[in-house]
Amino acid sequence: MSKLMIENERLQVQILTKGAELTNIQSKIDTTEFLWQADPKYWSRHAPILFPIVGKLKNDQYQYQGKTYEMSQHGFARDMEFSVVLQESDKVRLALQYTKETLVKYPFKFLLEVEYCLQEDCLVTRYFVTNLSETVEMWFSVGAHPGFNVPIDRNAAFEDYTLELSPATQRKFIPVTQEVLLQTDQATQTEKSSFSLSRDLFKKGVLIFETPEKTQITLKSARSQKQIIMEYQTLPHLGIWSTYPAEAPFVCIEPWNGLADSFDASGLLEEKKGINRLEPQEVFTTEYCTTFLTGGK
Repeated sequence: MSKLMIENERLQVQILTKGAELTNIQSKIDTTEFLWQADPKYWSRHAPILFPIVGKLKNDQYQYQGKTYEMSQHGFARDMEFSVVLQESDKVRLALQYTKETLVKYPFKFLLEVEYCLQEDCLVTRYFVTNLSETVEMWFSVGAHPGFNVPIDRNAAFEDYTLELSPATQRKFIPVTQEVLLQTDQATQTEKSSFSLSRDLFKKGVLIFETPEKTQITLKSARSQKQIIMEYQTLPHLGIWSTYPAEAPFVCIEPWNGLADSFDASGLLEEKKGINRLEPQEVFTTEYCTTFLTGGK
């Protein structure tokens, strides 16, 4: 495991080869650290990549072509070593390919590539998933799980911050069970687009929304000029999470191409809610952009 760095005049970003995980996103204007620093007292990760599943499987297993496979929450990519396939001053691309070990858990020949690219105040994150098989279709999910420091500014508190979703439109909200499975039978349509951060907001676990359209999420406080703005167009679900009741100073903003199992899931991989299908040799790609503002010039 090694650590890589990319930078421009505005930001400096560090990434581990293990899991292709971001570890630091720091402003070069005033040294603000935006990314959660993985304090194990609360949550020992920074920004894991979720692949080949997002969330939890019912009974931590699934069935494919008559065989049962075991897999823990969020999949295995976050704990595996990626190789560096491209590195420039402001861009890096890492890759993970199937192994004998992954085939035991996930019977598909895949290539997962993750690219980080700086564009002024924005970090663009791109995912590329390739089905390397010449004959077999592939089923997968992929998603992001970055944690951001809250408060961003020492002059503010966790409860001073608000998350605003744009556009202000009706969205489907899907609650979760205590086992973090989807309670699809209790899904509702909500017009609420602004959420004041509090511990109680996460009392029932992760908040999950359908975001089929171009979506923007802004983390901000009236007591600070510092903001984080995430934008994406091809990630149909969003998770928002922090710890409860532990008062951890972070919030995760998680765009996903995939979902946890529902409480009544059949267990068949092809029937999994939010699953993606790739034809042989086909490439799937998606991206999101996160802008980090300090209020400085």
